[in-house]
Amino acid sequence: MKLDQYFNLHSHTSRCGHAYGTDKEYVLAAIEAGFTELGFSDHVMLPGVSQVGTRAEYSMLEDYVRSVTKLRRRYRDKIDIHVGFEAEWYGDTFKSYYQKLLDEGIVEYLILGQHCCLENGTLRWYATLDPSTRIRRYTDDLIAGMDSGLFLYVCHPDTFLRWHGVFDEEARQCSVDICQAAVRNNIPLEIILSVGRYAFERLQQEGSLDYPCAMFWDIASELGVTCVYGVDAHRPSDYETTPYAFYERFACQHHLNLLRFSPLTGKK
Repeated sequence: MKLDQYFNLHSHTSRCGHAYGTDKEYVLAAIEAGFTELGFSDHVMLPGVSQVGTRAEYSMLEDYVRSVTKLRRRYRDKIDIHVGFEAEWYGDTFKSYYQKLLDEGIVEYLILGQHCCLENGTLRWYATLDPSTRIRRYTDDLIAGMDSGLFLYVCHPDTFLRWHGVFDEEARQCSVDICQAAVRNNIPLEIILSVGRYAFERLQQEGSLDYPCAMFWDIASELGVTCVYGVDAHRPSDYETTPYAFYERFACQHHLNLLRFSPLTGKK
């Protein structure tokens, strides 16, 4: 095992339109990498919403759950498999739908990953909004999602720094607000492991705004945030090509409080 964390609850499937490989291939790759717990968390399928290349159509929900459930039974002696979603918080618009997914056991968990917001009834990427207000909008939406109590943890909370482009006072304050909300809600923040697979040299540069961003995570450390790693697998090979040792050093160097047991099952 290359990572001092034996669970990964952030893994996608080809259904979303920007990931590749079969569900079975993800399972086998996770087993080979040494993980003992795998959560599929494809981008949430939303009724009445079509985002080709971003998330699967709502009609694919049943197939997704059925496939993961079948793999859970088949590989239960080798790995614990769970079904969930990575979902944005859209206020009350999809709140009851998310609650139904959890209450009826359709999925076991949701992780909060803000990519888009609802703007006049239309889903829009935060990066396309007015630059003077977009990171505050992202921050407020992320905090509202944490406050909802529906999410297991927060994916890539520092993603906004990539499209904000500078760690200025506004970015610092948004980082503080996000971390304080995480502590208040006792919800972990995710150190995402994806950038190292395609931009490792860039990630290592001093002052990099790629995630994980050192400035953000220094604040997280100071405020006592609990952290988890997320592979964010979009290809089965991501389990092999992730530079795990770099991320372990990053967490150590920034004195991060890593959660060594699964927030879903409590298993180490």
